[in-house]
Amino acid sequence: MKRITIFFCFFIGLQPAFAQDVPMEKIRYSVDSLMQLIGQTKDEDSQVRYILNLYNTKVESYPLMVIETAQKLSLSAQKTHSQITEASSWSFYGQGYRLTGNYIKGLECHHKAVALSEKTGNKALLAIAQNQMGHIYKDREENEKALRLYQTARDNALLGKNEETIIWPMMNLGAIYLAMNQIDSSLYYSKQAYDKSIQLNVIRNQPYILMNIASAFSKRGNNAETMHTFSEALTAADESQSIRFKNLIYEALAEHYLRNHQPDSSAYFAKRAITTVKNSVFVFLSMKPSKLLTDIYENSNADSTLKYLKIYRAANDSLFSARANQQLQMMTFEEDQRQQELATEKSKYQNKIKTNILLGVLTTILLIALILFRNNKQKQKANFLLHRQKEEIQSALSQLKSTQSQLIQSEKMASLGELTAGIAHEIQNPLNFVNNFSEVNKELLTEMNEELDKGNYDEVKAIAKNVTDNEEKIMFHGKRADSIVKGMLQHSRSSNGVKEPTDINALADEYLRLAYHGLRAKDKSFNASMKTEYDENIGLINIVPQDIGRVILNLITNAFYAVCPPPPEGGLQSSKVGYEPTVILTTRKWNSPLGDLGVEIIVKDNGNGIPSKVLDKIFQPFFTTKPTGQGTGLGLSLSYDIVKAHGGELKVETKEGEGTTFIIQLPA
Repeated sequence: MKRITIFFCFFIGLQPAFAQDVPMEKIRYSVDSLMQLIGQTKDEDSQVRYILNLYNTKVESYPLMVIETAQKLSLSAQKTHSQITEASSWSFYGQGYRLTGNYIKGLECHHKAVALSEKTGNKALLAIAQNQMGHIYKDREENEKALRLYQTARDNALLGKNEETIIWPMMNLGAIYLAMNQIDSSLYYSKQAYDKSIQLNVIRNQPYILMNIASAFSKRGNNAETMHTFSEALTAADESQSIRFKNLIYEALAEHYLRNHQPDSSAYFAKRAITTVKNSVFVFLSMKPSKLLTDIYENSNADSTLKYLKIYRAANDSLFSARANQQLQMMTFEEDQRQQELATEKSKYQNKIKTNILLGVLTTILLIALILFRNNKQKQKANFLLHRQKEEIQSALSQLKSTQSQLIQSEKMASLGELTAGIAHEIQNPLNFVNNFSEVNKELLTEMNEELDKGNYDEVKAIAKNVTDNEEKIMFHGKRADSIVKGMLQHSRSSNGVKEPTDINALADEYLRLAYHGLRAKDKSFNASMKTEYDENIGLINIVPQDIGRVILNLITNAFYAVCPPPPEGGLQSSKVGYEPTVILTTRKWNSPLGDLGVEIIVKDNGNGIPSKVLDKIFQPFFTTKPTGQGTGLGLSLSYDIVKAHGGELKVETKEGEGTTFIIQLPA
C-alpha cells in the first residue's frame, strides 16, 4: 500500500499547475456564439441542444459567468418569447447561485426552472432542470430528496429527444448511491454514464464520474483499481481545468486514505483540496476537507485542529446556518406542496378522463345495443321479405321453366315446319310428273280403245309404246319421291343422341335445299342465290346427324332471312345497285389448336351483318332481333349447345353492311 501511495503522490506532483485556466474571454465568446444560435432557431429540440452546449463551454468554472449567462438567456427569452430559453435561464441562475454557495437563492431559481420546463412539455429540458435542482439536496447530503429528483430526471431524459441529457442524472445517481453506501448501484449508474459520455464524446463530467467509480472501488477495498481510476480522474480534471472537480477528487482521495488508516496521506490530500479552492468562489467547498483535517488532528495537534475547525465553521455557517436550513426547508415544503397539488390536479384530471371514458364506453355500448336491436329487427324483416321473395322467385322459376319448355317445343315445331315445307316442295316436282303422265296415259288408253274398235293395230301399238314409256317415267318419279321422303324422315326423326359416321357434304346439301324450298313454300316472292364449296376429301365424320342437321338448317334459314328479309324489313339490301342476295355453304378440313383433325362447316351471307351492340348476346337464350312473333330466340342458343356437346365450337364473324359468317368446327 505504501508503494502505491508514494507512486501516487509522485504522480500528483507531476500534474501541471491548475492555474492555467481557459481564458474567460474565450469562454465568453463561445457563450455568445451559442446565444446567437439559440435566438435564431425556432426549433425547441435545437434550442435544448445549444443550451446543453452552453454547459460544455466550461462556463461553470466561473460561477459569476454562469449568472451572466443566465441574464443573457433571460434577455433572449424576452425578445423571442421562448419558454425554452426562459426556463433555461432560471436553471443557469440556480446553478450559478449554487456554485457560489447560495443554496437558498439557487433552490428558488431551480423551482422556477422546473415549473416553466413542465409547461413547455419538453422532456429533455425538464430532465436538465430536475437534475440541476437535485444538486442542491446532494450538496446538503439530503440524499433521499436528491435521489427522487435524479430518478425523475433520468425518466424524463429517456423520454426526451437528446441523448446527452441522460448522462447527467445517471452520473448523479451513481454519486447518490455511493453516498448511501449502495456500491453495486453506484457502479452500475456511474459506468453507464461513463460509457455514454465516451460514445457521445462528452468529456466535461468525466472527472466526476471517474471519481465516483474510484470511490466505489475504495469502499469495496479494491485498492489497485481505486488508485488507477483516481489517476484517470485527475488526468481528466486537468484536461477540463475545473478547480471544483479537482477539489472533489482530492477530497475523495483523502477519504480513501483515511478509510485505509493512512492519516498522513489523508491529511495531505485534504490540504490540497482546501488549497485548490482557496481565494476562489468555491471556497465553501473547503468545508468537508477541513472537517476531515479537524478529526485527524483532534488528538495530536491542537493548533492545526483549531485552524481547520475555524475554516470548517466558516464554510458550514454559510451553507448550513439555522436560518439557511429553515429557509431551505420552507422552500422544500412549498415545492412539495406544489408537487402534491400538481399530483392532485393530475389525479383529478385522470379521474375525469376515466369518468369520461367510462361514460363514452357506456354510451358506445348503448349505441351498439340499439344498433344491434335495430339491425336484428331489420334482419327479421329482411328475412321475411327474402322468404316471400324466395317463394315468388320459385314460383316464377317454375313458370319460366314451363315457358322455356314450351318455347323449346315451339322452336322444334318451327324447325319441323321448315322441314315439312321443304319436303313438300321437294317432292312436289316428282308428284307433278306422276300426275301429268298419269293423265296423259289415261288419254292415250282412251285413244287406243278407239283405234282398237277401228282395227287400226299399228296405231294401237304406237299408243301402247307411248303408254309404256310414260309408265317408266311415272315409276322413275315415284321412286324419286319415295327416296326423298325416306331421306327426309331419316334426318327429321327425333335424335337418339348416338353418333354415327355421316357424309357431312350430303347432309349439308340436303338441309340447304330444305331450307330454300321451305322458305319458297312460305313466300313465293323469295329468291336468293345458293353457292356450295364442298371439300370432297373430308370423308365420313362421327356426329349425331339429326342434331347437326338442325344446326345447319337453323344457320342457313337465318342466312336466307338476312339476305332476303320479309316485309317490312325487306328491300334494305335489294335497294343497292347490282345487289344479289347470296348464301354460300362451305365444308373443309380443319386442324384444331390441339393438332386434332376436324371439319369446318361455314355458312356465309352478304346481308346487313349483326350490329356490334348485340353481337355478345346472339347466343343467349330467348334473344332475337326478329319482329315479335317471328322468332323464339332459341335457335342459335340450341345450336351453340349442340355444337358444344359434340366437342366443337360455333363462331361468328360479322361486319355491318357487308354480311355475316357462321363457322361450325367439329372434331373428326
